[in-house]
Amino acid sequence: MQSRNEKLQRFIAATEGAIQARVADSTEAMPMVERIVAALQKPGEANLKPSPSRLPICRHLEAAYHQARSGPGPIPKMAEAFAAIEPAFSWDRRQSTAQATDEFYDGHANAYIVGKGGLESRSDVLIGVSLVAPGVLYPRHRHPPEELYIVLSPGEWMQNDNPMTSRQSGDLVHNPPNVWHGMRADKAPLLAVWCLC
Repeated sequence: MQSRNEKLQRFIAATEGAIQARVADSTEAMPMVERIVAALQKPGEANLKPSPSRLPICRHLEAAYHQARSGPGPIPKMAEAFAAIEPAFSWDRRQSTAQATDEFYDGHANAYIVGKGGLESRSDVLIGVSLVAPGVLYPRHRHPPEELYIVLSPGEWMQNDNPMTSRQSGDLVHNPPNVWHGMRADKAPLLAVWCLC
């Protein structure tokens, strides 16, 4: 059986810990969490040729880390594990942003951590991250896979046509399949890890 990179394993363990600490608040996400945890027990194929790249928005990472490091329970540990692997990420913009406003185009970035193009290749679970600059709205979107966000730094979140709701470090945001959802950073950058399954 192949082994997983130690830093990536530490991040996955910290992510599972952060989810388990709050999943009781999102009981509808429990079946998804069980699938994710079970799948990640077996490492995927390591990406031996990562292509690290950063976008200008990544200058906001330190401010997001500052917020996360003062978060509750396991969030500071997760933030440290995230920061240790982030230099290997290939940050990019959302694919459909070519027609977006300059504010959104330059004010957000995503990276795969586990999955196609991530540090570990696999098709059963995707883990990634979104970074949104202060004051920027990440527009409504939807997708077939179920999704779970782990909030590292605070922001506002919405589903369907409901109003934006503040979420703090450590909160979980569960999006059922195909539900419309979006998020907005407040005065600080929003940083959130997401899982699709």
